[in-house]
Amino acid sequence: MQKANNVIPTGDLQERMVQIKTGARLHFGLLDSVEPFGGLGVMVQSPTTKVTVTTSEVFSCPTPYQERFREIAKSILTLTESVTLPAVRLDVDSNAEPHCGLGSGTQLSLAAAEAMLMFLGLDCSAEHLALAIAGRGKRSAVGIHGYFGGGMVFEAPSSGSTDLNPVISRTALPSTWCVAVLKPSLEIGQVFGLSEVEKFSKLAAAPERLRESLFELAADHVVPAAQRGDFIGFSESLQTYNRTSGQLFASIQGGPYNGLEVTSLIGWLVERGVAGVGQSSWGPGVFAWFESYEHAETIIKRLPEGVQVLTLTHPQDQPRQLAAL
Repeated sequence: MQKANNVIPTGDLQERMVQIKTGARLHFGLLDSVEPFGGLGVMVQSPTTKVTVTTSEVFSCPTPYQERFREIAKSILTLTESVTLPAVRLDVDSNAEPHCGLGSGTQLSLAAAEAMLMFLGLDCSAEHLALAIAGRGKRSAVGIHGYFGGGMVFEAPSSGSTDLNPVISRTALPSTWCVAVLKPSLEIGQVFGLSEVEKFSKLAAAPERLRESLFELAADHVVPAAQRGDFIGFSESLQTYNRTSGQLFASIQGGPYNGLEVTSLIGWLVERGVAGVGQSSWGPGVFAWFESYEHAETIIKRLPEGVQVLTLTHPQDQPRQLAAL
């Protein structure tokens, strides 16, 4: 994480509102199916997550977020002498659709945790915020590093540490590039929570050669192509990386992609010459990269019936946005 973002600014206790806005995270794939994982992903501008904290007589938040936000608020008490939840109100003005490969849970939890800490005038490191307060980063830290710094994040597998996996490189993708995130037409079983824990428990470590191949694809092809603005090199190597990483989970998702619907949509895009196509995290979100917005629109207009466009957006190379009034 960038040094400037390692400490949360101490807020004035008289502040009546703190608002944090962040983008979404696409995950291109892990380097291994067991700890310490490592991987590659990127922040994009939309869908946005926006959380606002204001004064309240008691702790309050919208019903759908009660359990998540209360747990975060309880964790914040470890930084104070109080035994009661802070008298604040949290509102979620916008949020990415959950369990679609957009990293919505991490962005929402980080924004809520940091907004409350700022409102209360409390300090802690970004790492403590993510791990201990927001309760994120148990597997991938791409969304955490992306929240605090933006860009395409190449995350190293740590060596037995309980801290966040470090960043090997952070790359600002060209602002003209864009990405569509698509959702297949049929309902697909979403992977999260206990079901995700169960799936990971069934996986063995990847063969050494496969781990090496994934690392080489990221370090020697995807990242350098992005750094020099080579769209063809980036998109082709990214597609290979994503499919190869998907093989880590072939035994539990039926192949490199999670189910027939995702596989079919990716095949449809590839047949029409779209490069940089893959599954984000467990899906069902399918990403497709384009060198221009115009090219993306020509493909989107021809999508199979029922395929939902979750977003058509650009890379986000900046950290989350903070506002306090």
